[in-house]
Amino acid sequence: MGFVLAFVWVGLTVELPSFFWLPILALAVLSFVNDLRSISAGTRLIAQFAAALFVLGSAWWTGLVSWPALALFPSLFFVVGTTNCYNFMDGINGLAGITGLIAFACLMTFGGMAVSLPDFSYPTMAVIGAILAFLPFNLPRARLFMGDVGSIFLGFLFAVMLCLQARSWADFLVFASFLFPFYADEAVTVVERLWRGESLLAPHRRHLYQFLANERGIAHWKVSVAYGLIQILVVLLVVIGRRNGIGHVICVDVVAFGLWAWAHYSLKRRYFLKQQGSQ
Repeated sequence: MGFVLAFVWVGLTVELPSFFWLPILALAVLSFVNDLRSISAGTRLIAQFAAALFVLGSAWWTGLVSWPALALFPSLFFVVGTTNCYNFMDGINGLAGITGLIAFACLMTFGGMAVSLPDFSYPTMAVIGAILAFLPFNLPRARLFMGDVGSIFLGFLFAVMLCLQARSWADFLVFASFLFPFYADEAVTVVERLWRGESLLAPHRRHLYQFLANERGIAHWKVSVAYGLIQILVVLLVVIGRRNGIGHVICVDVVAFGLWAWAHYSLKRRYFLKQQGSQ
């Protein structure tokens, strides 16, 4: 809840437009209720799409963003997809906190937020501060957890900020790369589950971070820090590549994703072959 309160408090102080913070607050309240008592996935999805439509639609209507109206529809799916991706990846101590800290710090540093979205800088800095305050209680031993209220909020906020700051496809790809480990792990896991004929709606533990922490028994903090280091490496590569055009950014993302997929399948294959051999 601290993430949400910090963001809204500072947002009110700097007079952030209500169309931005109000839907996010409503979505956070719904997510908090879901933490206490289960709400159907359909209801949560409708609420997420409604919140994204309200924020992005209002930003487009008021001229805060200048992309064509048709871009609003794919942006909605991107925001909702990122929101749930972030939620799915919040499964071990420190992972969502470290990744979120790096992602928002990169938006502040490389996204030109102070120039393109001056009213949003301080609320985003408040979120970064809240994550810094949260991490010591979540890593290495977890005494506090994000829950849906934290992970849904961070995922939604990151995706919305990305859509508002991006002024070109190159910007979009660079900013999305700030959350690369989450997108890569989720995408490869979805492909693996489809390959195995599993229902995407059923609970599972097939993410790479889950395999490393559960089957391999690697300490949570080590897995989380490793994800963070990979995230920083990809960020540096795409930021440098951006200077040479969108093609270099695409190459970095494709190569990084290919290496991630290779590591995902090879590590699992080697482990399970060894397990079969020991039997």
